[in-house]
This record gives sequence, C-alpha cells and structure tokens, in this order.
Amino acid sequence: MSAVVGLYCLDGRAADRVYLDRMVESVAHRGPDAAGVWRDGPIGLGHRMLWTTPESLDEQLPLMNALGNVIVTADARIDNRDELVAALGVERGRLGEISDGELILRAYERWGEDSPKRLLGDFAFAVWDARRRTLFCARDHCGVKPFYYYQSEKTFLFASEVKALLGTGEVPRRLNQVRVADYLAGIFDDQASTFYRGVFRLPAGHSMTVSVRQATASCTPSRPFFRACRKST
Repeated sequence: MSAVVGLYCLDGRAADRVYLDRMVESVAHRGPDAAGVWRDGPIGLGHRMLWTTPESLDEQLPLMNALGNVIVTADARIDNRDELVAALGVERGRLGEISDGELILRAYERWGEDSPKRLLGDFAFAVWDARRRTLFCARDHCGVKPFYYYQSEKTFLFASEVKALLGTGEVPRRLNQVRVADYLAGIFDDQASTFYRGVFRLPAGHSMTVSVRQATASCTPSRPFFRACRKST
C-alpha cells in the first residue's frame, strides 16, 4: 500500500506547505520507501511510496506530464498494462519500465474523466488539470484502495486515511452519530459516510471533479463509472 494526500484552496490562496507536509507525514507508515510533494498556487499534492512492483522502484510521484499542465498522485496497481500500452501508443519496449502512475496520467490525457473506465486494477488517484483548473479524483471498481475527502467553503482536502485530514486542523472533529449507530447495528449500506461529520469516502467505482468557476467552488456528486463487485471499506 502507498498513500495519496492533497489540498485545493478554493478561495485562491496558496496551498500551505506546512499542511501538505503534515498530511504526508501522517501516512508515512503506508509508504516508507519514498515521499514526494508538489505545489502550484492553490493546489498541492502529496504521496508516500511503498515499492510493490518492479516498475515502482523508479517511480516518482506526484508526476507531471511533459507540458507541465497535468499532474497525478496515485496509490495504484494497474493490471491491464499491456492493453493500455497498446491503446496509448507507448513503445512496446517501455512496458517493463513505465510506471502505473504514468499510465494513469497518460490515460487521463487521452480519455479525460472517462479514463477510470479503461483501467483494471486497484487504484485511488487525483489528477490536477491546470488547463481546466479542475481536480479529478477516482477510486477503483472494487474499492480496494481508500480515498477520503472533506470540503469547506475555502478548502478541499483528500487523503488515503481520515487521520491525515483531521491532522490539518481544518476538519472539525464532530462525531457522525448516525454512522456510528448504523455501524453498531450492523448496517453498512451507506458507502460514503464516515464516523466524522463532513468527512466522506469516495465509493468504489466512483469519480468526482472539484473546480472553481466564476469564484464559486463546486464539487460534483460522486458518480459511478462501474458497479462495484463488493462493498468497499
């Protein structure tokens, strides 16, 4: 397992490096092999790396495309690498070296918000598209990789673990009594709520887009791109 974190300052202020570093450090146990952060204006992305595949040994995340306008952070293991390499026109000789993060980045460049439909494997990722000023987030079909988020009027935060959100000081520690009651009663139908009010889980097989249009922040309701094969946790 690796970890992703990030923040998007919806009010236009610069992303706080202290917050971002704090979030990355809080999930260090998920990725002891490497760490990375990237910031530009109101957006900041972070990553903790656990080497699990040969390709991941040289992988550096967050990863930027050649034009510098699309950046990805991802906790992912992509299984249909052969298929993607062929569809994306990547040289066959690069199959053994191209990372899963780069495949996700290239898939987004090719198919945009439909890209999760083309991916097979376990993944949770966020892509900052500087061309559109949008943050696109997606979680794998079966919900193997975790993805939590919180949004206020000023900030959108996401992370692989809830404690990374709470540690910023931006998220109120308010107990979600309804979710606790459901849990104690053995009711697990709600795949989005968590034990904290305002903190949500991106359901399995769902994606969402966060953007600021005409000084108004918007976060699209999470939308399914695939029916989950089992309940996410």
